[in-house]
Amino acid sequence: MSDIMSEYRSKVISAADAAAMVRSNDIVDYFAFTGASRYLDAALAQRVGEVENVMIRSELRLAPPFAVFMADPEGRSFALDSLFYGPIELMVPKALRTWTPAPLSFFEALFRRGDLRCDVASLMVSPPDNEGYLHFSPSPSLAKTIAKYSRVFCAEINESYFPIRGSEDRRIHLSEVKYLIEGDSPPMLGLPIPAISEADQKIATSVLGVVRDGSCLQIGYGAVPEAVATLIAGTDLKELGIHTEFLSDGIMRLYQAGKITGSKKTTDPGKILSSIAFGSDELYDFVRDCPELYLASSTYSNNPSIIRQNERFVSINAFLEIDLSGQVNSESIGTNVRSGTGGQLDFIIGAQQARDGCAILCSASTYTKPDGTRVSRILPTLPTGAAVTTPRSCVHYVCTEYGLVNLRGRNLWERSERLISIAHPEFRDELIRQAEAMGVWRNRNRIGSA
Repeated sequence: MSDIMSEYRSKVISAADAAAMVRSNDIVDYFAFTGASRYLDAALAQRVGEVENVMIRSELRLAPPFAVFMADPEGRSFALDSLFYGPIELMVPKALRTWTPAPLSFFEALFRRGDLRCDVASLMVSPPDNEGYLHFSPSPSLAKTIAKYSRVFCAEINESYFPIRGSEDRRIHLSEVKYLIEGDSPPMLGLPIPAISEADQKIATSVLGVVRDGSCLQIGYGAVPEAVATLIAGTDLKELGIHTEFLSDGIMRLYQAGKITGSKKTTDPGKILSSIAFGSDELYDFVRDCPELYLASSTYSNNPSIIRQNERFVSINAFLEIDLSGQVNSESIGTNVRSGTGGQLDFIIGAQQARDGCAILCSASTYTKPDGTRVSRILPTLPTGAAVTTPRSCVHYVCTEYGLVNLRGRNLWERSERLISIAHPEFRDELIRQAEAMGVWRNRNRIGSA
């Protein structure tokens, strides 16, 4: 351990020294989630006006707001390129931010091939363990990839972070790190569990109908996935497996209820596989202590060829809008991007390729605008500029509080009928009228979920 600490001390530099390495026109990767850069960010904010056209890359940063953009609201030195917007990224003035669309499983290859460049990367890690490894706690995701393909990699040491179990992508050895930065070690941010509405409960009840003993689950973030997990915990379902991008409080509760054994999984049997974790303080304790937890890169967790190996795979995700042909938007409001591509399509493809697998997209049938207007999420066509996160050719089940329908293998007439059947009743007549005008309505009472 003394040799490890000697090497450790030799690599420690100040955050100001790290910021001095950033040059005009560089791309600086802050990583994401609880691991996002804090120390370099604060120091780089002091260089406003000294550098030009520096692009900051960040994904779903949890806290605090960017120091560089607080210091440079006019964008004299800095702009933002995100792979997935979160609330902090959306605080950056719109004129100063852009984003790069691609499924999460693609990004490692984009870095490897040079399609994505990284000049300086800095992100939070645990102190070295007894073997000299720094852990990307609690979310490996793309951290190892970013470290590997950056020109300069700085590890920001956070004393409150801890070693995690999983693949080699969950950690990096001290010998592979060029510089270390020490700081005030802010604690991981605990997030509240999303509130579950009556509509969420009804959706979860429908989703529950496709989950069987031995199913392998991917459960996304949000109220509906939490409601699904809560309902499953109260059933007699057993021997469930988990292979997911995102580890939630709901999955933790399923484990605590004895529902998760992973005994039927083909890949990583007996393990709870995930690449990202954030939620309550209790969840972080679970990440540290659960012996069955196996954390890996998003390149692995989101690889459809890995996902498909698990029989009875059930993928459960949310959407913003869907049109009558089945095109799904899960990331924008018109041209206004609110999140990103993420891993939805990865799991939809992988789940449907699995033996007896299925992919479910869930949402309440309507949402309410700030002015109180209720709007249908099921639309004749997607609005101009809306993203197509999941193409209609890949959609399987769609679920609202009015039921669950199967679009796989259905023609456009059948899709229109089935989607209108789960729209809010207030909007069904108008949807039928518009479907007739589009030539996709031939109601022969064939509506059903079969």
